[in-house]
Amino acid sequence: MIDENRKWERPGVRPAARFIIQCGTQLSGIVTLNYDLLVEYALGSRGFNHGVSGEVLRGRGPYPVSQWRNPVRLTGRLPFAKLHGSISWDTAGKYTDGRRGLSGKALIVAPTPNKVPPQKLDDQWGLSRRIIGGVRRLLVFGFAFNDYDDAVLTHLREVGRQIEQVGIVDIVSHAEAARRLWPGAQIRLFAPPPKGLADIRAWINGTQQVAPGDADKPRA
Repeated sequence: MIDENRKWERPGVRPAARFIIQCGTQLSGIVTLNYDLLVEYALGSRGFNHGVSGEVLRGRGPYPVSQWRNPVRLTGRLPFAKLHGSISWDTAGKYTDGRRGLSGKALIVAPTPNKVPPQKLDDQWGLSRRIIGGVRRLLVFGFAFNDYDDAVLTHLREVGRQIEQVGIVDIVSHAEAARRLWPGAQIRLFAPPPKGLADIRAWINGTQQVAPGDADKPRA
């Protein structure tokens, strides 16, 4: 369950939680193409919402019984959009765990060419439009800008016209692909954490400027 203390034993959950918290007021929202529950584990039900404050999740609260909290509501202020669905969702609603993935009935967009999101995810694409459409600076983690993600690329291009700065965290440079989406934006590449963490934080907080000709070079 996303509110259970056992979640902290999962690899990556604590670093993700620390990173999101350290972004502080600079963070306007999160948009992901992943199905997993990393962000849900990192923030808990009091740390985010999927576009509707107070939305009720199906399922129980955390174990043990003395700590069960029903109903479980998403009361956090940080908007979190999942464009390709989640292993914790099905066509009936959203849940406090990921067992929809085990049942094979999860509401997700399968990783196939020319994939098209189902109508059931329209609310998440609308939420993404509000998040990305309201920012000047966008930080991108591990997105390959693949041509077969046509729906996503078109979405990012259309809703991100006002973006002025794009930070890309990856072991591979996707600067050219990013420029095709946001031709007027300044592109900055970062090495993945932990190596690039200090630079990423400085960029988020506006204390690190990009030197001319240095935009495509991840700092060592």
